[in-house]
Amino acid sequence: MNAKKILFVGALASMTLLGAGTANASHITGSCAAELNGIESAIDGAVFLSKRAEMDKTNLLAKLDAADAKLDREKFSDAIDKLLAISNKATDMAGARKAKLDDASGINIAVSDALICVGAL
Repeated sequence: MNAKKILFVGALASMTLLGAGTANASHITGSCAAELNGIESAIDGAVFLSKRAEMDKTNLLAKLDAADAKLDREKFSDAIDKLLAISNKATDMAGARKAKLDDASGINIAVSDALICVGAL
């Protein structure tokens, strides 16, 4: 782990211990709520590496909110597209030449669980 990652992880741990942790990851209700909240938890727990780390995280969470909105309207195909966009973006950020995300696997596993749920609706 390089020095920047160590500093970032240390700062994140300090903020969590001081009560400045991430938002509550269980605010989504309705169809596939547990799975969508799982994605939110995975995003909240991911280690973003770029100078725009907070913006990258916010953008993934916005895609999640869009997927939830599509589910609320019973637009399941559109919800699947939004969920795939989360997974694709996380994979791209982790695989970039200068990685913006330490590891996309937690997010991708959570998205996979949600896709199974949405596919069953």
